[in-house]
Amino acid sequence: MKKDLIIKRVKVSEVSVPTKRTCTWSLGRSYGHTRSIVEIETAGDIIGLGEAPTHKVAPLIRENFADRLVGISAAETVTARIACLGTHRDYGYLADPLSELGFSAIEIALWDILGKALGLPLYRLLGGAVRERAPFGSYAYTVDLDEGHILADVPGIMAGIARSSIAETGASLFEFKVGRHPIDCDIATVNMIRDAVGPDVDLAVDANLGMSINNARRFLDGTRAAKLAMVEEPVALLRDMERLRADFLTPISTHCTDPEKLRAFPIIDGIVGDLNVDGGIGGVTRTATVIRSMGKRFWLRSNGETGIGGAALCHLGMACPELDRPAQWLGNWCEDDLIEGEPWCVRDGGIKPPELPGLGVTIDRAALAHYSNKFKTDGPFSRYDKR
Repeated sequence: MKKDLIIKRVKVSEVSVPTKRTCTWSLGRSYGHTRSIVEIETAGDIIGLGEAPTHKVAPLIRENFADRLVGISAAETVTARIACLGTHRDYGYLADPLSELGFSAIEIALWDILGKALGLPLYRLLGGAVRERAPFGSYAYTVDLDEGHILADVPGIMAGIARSSIAETGASLFEFKVGRHPIDCDIATVNMIRDAVGPDVDLAVDANLGMSINNARRFLDGTRAAKLAMVEEPVALLRDMERLRADFLTPISTHCTDPEKLRAFPIIDGIVGDLNVDGGIGGVTRTATVIRSMGKRFWLRSNGETGIGGAALCHLGMACPELDRPAQWLGNWCEDDLIEGEPWCVRDGGIKPPELPGLGVTIDRAALAHYSNKFKTDGPFSRYDKR
């Protein structure tokens, strides 16, 4: 088996996958997600799958990483990391964040290969299930007014989405975007959604740093009765998030996963990690342990993954003890997941991966070709179109 794990080929494809609904948020809008899909083939003809956000990592993988990986065993993830990234990263050198994202896709593919070689689902390879299914919440972007709606429509539309989504998924949490519309609209939306889903469903909002501190104060004051379970990045500065948490007692979360920075803000409650930003499967498990040791909750966001990255999120949710809070899931908003068979959907509050080796997914070649061609003809989707 050792020889069968030697990497002989690395392939990467850029894809642009439209969404079923406009992704409208505080920083702009998008009509789809552009991803880089990695396939690593071994001498034993095992193919491991991985993915990363943005098309920009694809040429980096092709031109810098692919040849370096050939001849390395897929079981040696540290050796592969050093080959691609070196032994150290300069703290002050900020011009190359894409290398970390690119290697995360490779790392996911290496785990997929190892699971397939051993005949084990990835969650078993990571130590076994600590819960019956990976917990996911229901997630939605806000209303795009340019699609013929008026501001007064927003609370009712979002309440309808929340009600139907909770009924479909059985999720214990509904999370949605705020910070796009005026504060009074966001307040009305939160309160109407609370009425729609009832008192037993947790509500969380994500402002993507889009509020001033004064508007954030108005928002938190106006939504007290709704008892928000979490407000994600209401303002741009960690010190202001800390002030809001102290003044309103509403739980606050951030995407900052740097423990050195977080020590200065002890009452920020939650840390929202990212499968790729935090270094792939191994990186997430290490980060989760550190964050929970600081007394903070840790969960993962969705960044428009296809079924490949989505499968990795599911296996992590099954095996990582610290990931007990429902993660984000955007799979239901994407036009296609690029994998064969029925899409993985949140049911009864989560997803249980099939008992198949590795990630448990097989790439849909026709879909990969279609959305790769879409990228070539139409280019990448921007997350900031027509602000």
